[in-house]
Amino acid sequence: MARRMPCYCWVSFLGYIVMITTAFVWYKAMRAFLRIIGPYMIYPGINLKKRAKGEWAVVTGATDGIGKGYAFELARKGFNIILISRSQEKLDNVKNELLGIYSNVKVKTFVFDFAKSKDAKEYQSMIEDVNKLEVGILINNVGTKYTHPELLHGMKDDLSDISNIIAVNTMPVTLLTSALLPQMVQRKGGVVVNISSFSGLYPMSHWSVYSSTKQYVRWLSNILRQEYARKGIIVQTICPGLVVTNMTKKKEPSFFIPDAISYARQAVGTIGISDETTGYMTHQLQVEILKFLPWFIRNWFIDSLSRNIRKAYMNKKKKAKEAKEAKKE
Repeated sequence: MARRMPCYCWVSFLGYIVMITTAFVWYKAMRAFLRIIGPYMIYPGINLKKRAKGEWAVVTGATDGIGKGYAFELARKGFNIILISRSQEKLDNVKNELLGIYSNVKVKTFVFDFAKSKDAKEYQSMIEDVNKLEVGILINNVGTKYTHPELLHGMKDDLSDISNIIAVNTMPVTLLTSALLPQMVQRKGGVVVNISSFSGLYPMSHWSVYSSTKQYVRWLSNILRQEYARKGIIVQTICPGLVVTNMTKKKEPSFFIPDAISYARQAVGTIGISDETTGYMTHQLQVEILKFLPWFIRNWFIDSLSRNIRKAYMNKKKKAKEAKEAKKE
């Protein structure tokens, strides 16, 4: 009886699987590497003036943090700046700072409280004034969040905070973009930058409302990018991590936490290169690492981080209360 030759079909099949998996992992790794390095160190930047086709740049939430950083960086590139925020005093301070450094640019200010203006009609006067100018760039930066991570039912006594987060994080980006797009379409050029967040990239436990509004910004931007690409308009989404701002309560810059000016310089350089990015190289590094993690490990990590932040906040609040009561005694 003839001896049967061993069958190597399963070995060959497994070999192909290993090869394909290895190639796929390398492909993902190279794409991640290019997303981390490319926009910041390799790809040449665009001619922003040429693509904007307008002399003015509008920046909301412009008196602090990322918004202020964008205002300074765009002024450095020769754009006139329209600052929109709720405090005239802070607006005047930023205006004077800008003119002190960039005397060749014009700066206009508009006082507008996005948290209190929840009716679209309240935007009308401000929008009409802004539309009198040739706006080439719109930076939708204004936003707000809650003081600490919390489950939704734990915010039952702070319903106004929930309402403010939804209003401030979704209405301005929608209404201002809608109002300024017509002049950009007419000129067949313009730039809209919508500031989302790390929190909009993944479902963030204990940040349900904030994370959801930031995902809204991403979704809106993706749709607008498709709709207006053939009209010469750039729509970019920025998903920053921690930056030294009043909202994040970070006071000192570090490797992963830049100051707002440094952040904005890198972020503006990605306009026209990346449709969606974090805006800063080390932030992108963090995101790419998270992408490589299995979803259940990533969710566990995010949940643990949120719980620890909440615990630290509650302990700090408890100690402050005890210290206050001790003073009374």
